[in-house]
Amino acid sequence: MSISNYRSMATERLLRAFQEAVTYKQFSDEAIVNKEILEANYEAYLLNEQDLAFFESLEQPLDVLVLAHDWCGDVVANLPLFGKIADQTHKLNLHILPRDPDNQDIAELYLHPDGRNHIPTYIFFNQAGEELGVFIERPEEISALFSQWIDAFWANHPEYEGRGKAIGELEETVKKSLLGYFREQRAEVLDQEKGAVIRIINNFSNQ
Repeated sequence: MSISNYRSMATERLLRAFQEAVTYKQFSDEAIVNKEILEANYEAYLLNEQDLAFFESLEQPLDVLVLAHDWCGDVVANLPLFGKIADQTHKLNLHILPRDPDNQDIAELYLHPDGRNHIPTYIFFNQAGEELGVFIERPEEISALFSQWIDAFWANHPEYEGRGKAIGELEETVKKSLLGYFREQRAEVLDQEKGAVIRIINNFSNQ
C-alpha cells in the first residue's frame, strides 16, 4: 500500500544509503532463499505498449530506495517487476538495501499503518532528491485477495489445524503449505499486480 504519513530521511542518510545499495541484478544474483522464484517472476512480468509508453513519457528517471530480503514473499512477488521496469525502460533507478540489521533506522521512518515497519518498502525520489511517496508490501487490491485465498486454503485442507491463527503461530508444515499456496495464487495475478504498481508509480510521478 502507499502511505502519506511518514518522516522524511535526512539527505546525508539518503546519500549513504544510495552508496551502500545494490542493483536489482546484484540482489537477484546474491539471493539465497528464493532465487528461482525471483528469476521466474522477472521473466513472467511482461510490459505492454501502454506500460512502455507511460514510462517513456516520464521526463526524468525516478530513484527508488528499496528495503528488501529475498526470504519475503512480497519481495519476490513484486520486486522483479521493478527490476523489469528498470531494465526495459531505464526510468527507475533501483537502490536496494537489506533492512536488517543495519537499515532499521530507515525502515522506522516509513511505518505501515499497523505501526510496524514492513518489507518491501519502496521510497520514491525525483532527480532533485525530493521524496515523492512510499509504497509498502503490496497493492491494496492484492491484499484484498488474501482473505479469499486463506478461506480457500482452509477449505481445501480440513486435515490441518490452526484456522484463525496468525501465520507465525501455525505449525511449521501448515505454515509452509499456506505460504506455498499464497505463492501459487500470487503468480496467477501478476498482471493485476503489475497494473496496480504502475498506477502507484504514475501517482508518485505526478507529485
